[in-house]
Amino acid sequence: MTVDHSKRRAIALVIACTVVCLLWVYDTDILASISVATTDNMELHVNKSTGKLFTNLTSVFVPNVVRPASFDSRNEEFHCRNMTLTDVTFPICHFTAGEFVSKRLLNGTYYEGRSVTDFLRLLRLDRQLQLVDIGANLGLYSLPAARVAHVIAVEPNWRSMLRLAKAVDLGGVSSNITLVHNAICSVRTTRSMKVHPSNQGHALLAKTTKCKATPTDKPCKTSVRTILLNDLLPLMRSKSALIKIDVEGHEVDVFTDSAAGQFFDQVDVPIVRIEWYWCKRRSTDLVQSLLNFFYSRNCAAFSERNSKLGNRYRRWPFNVLFRKVHRTDIRL
Repeated sequence: MTVDHSKRRAIALVIACTVVCLLWVYDTDILASISVATTDNMELHVNKSTGKLFTNLTSVFVPNVVRPASFDSRNEEFHCRNMTLTDVTFPICHFTAGEFVSKRLLNGTYYEGRSVTDFLRLLRLDRQLQLVDIGANLGLYSLPAARVAHVIAVEPNWRSMLRLAKAVDLGGVSSNITLVHNAICSVRTTRSMKVHPSNQGHALLAKTTKCKATPTDKPCKTSVRTILLNDLLPLMRSKSALIKIDVEGHEVDVFTDSAAGQFFDQVDVPIVRIEWYWCKRRSTDLVQSLLNFFYSRNCAAFSERNSKLGNRYRRWPFNVLFRKVHRTDIRL
């Protein structure tokens, strides 16, 4: 009786082991196919603070980090030239003469050159600072800054990102700059994006994933994934940073407690430079929410020449600095 019972237990154990082994092999095959499919259809992301390669299979909204040497050119032609700003010389790749920023480059004028020079000075004074460039466009800020500091450059327009990636590769500064092909927003989703044909830097996110053509507005021709400012934290190489942001009025969707609060909790941000022209035209509630975000973090609004601005934000200048009040040691 005891022998029969032992035999039954042994047989049951063998059967159980066999089933587990078969299931393990089956699951391994499934996981292998998922991993291959995922790797084939998503960018590989490099956390440059650790140098380790990682992919995130749990979310499709991780930062889409671009490898400068292998970014898909999509058979588009463009041109590059060397530019010098103060004592920094670097290649920059541009559009044709009819495009807003490119036209100035072709004429020998560096758009916002004075502001870029001020940023370079601050980055040189404090080597712990890095630059987070949101709405990097062709890299007017990012490319020279990468010669003196670490940079995260975020650009949703693939045509601009293509040129920025090429310039990074030509300039040999890939180790100093992280390129992110996303839009920064208050939610993680996919949005349609409208781009002005003669000003590629004027890219506007639509509120839905689809856009309809109208007599006065061209249809959306591209879509882009949106991430939060908080999502850039794994890519940061320093605990302090300057932020330059130019997202055509969408700043009100970037600086919210839920989307950017964690970033500001973990990173010391003494200055945020915002293109205020479009931002101040948003609804009063949205603009006030943005102001409260900075005011609650002991920041005040200044002009680029360091004059403190009053309460009537609709009269503020084209560009505005939100600067930490106690940081009198750092100013443009």
